[in-house]
Amino acid sequence: MYGIKAAVRRLDFAPEAKDMEVIDVTSGRFVFRPRPGKAVSLAALEKAITQAGYEIEKTRIEVSGQLTDDGRLRIPETGQVFRLVGEKPSGNLATVAGGWKAEGEEQIVLLDEPRTGEEKP
Repeated sequence: MYGIKAAVRRLDFAPEAKDMEVIDVTSGRFVFRPRPGKAVSLAALEKAITQAGYEIEKTRIEVSGQLTDDGRLRIPETGQVFRLVGEKPSGNLATVAGGWKAEGEEQIVLLDEPRTGEEKP
């Protein structure tokens, strides 16, 4: 796990290695919260991981921001914009989660299915 953390740590948006939480040592699964005020890049993350000799099986992201008129999510602190795919939340502010992918420089969130009050988390 140290190799993955060291690779990710080199990214501008990455936190300190101690702030990356190992979820499963066997599979190499870990999570981290990017540094505040720093835009994230899936392409940069993938490059760092593969250059360290690892591969990414799956990525997820949770982001909070302002919904734009064209249904995207803008992060006020960084100006970064995410294209949302799936059932979009209503309102002006939202926190969304789902699969994370990129097409060129565009960051995309494949939104999770919305939960109803009857479903258990």
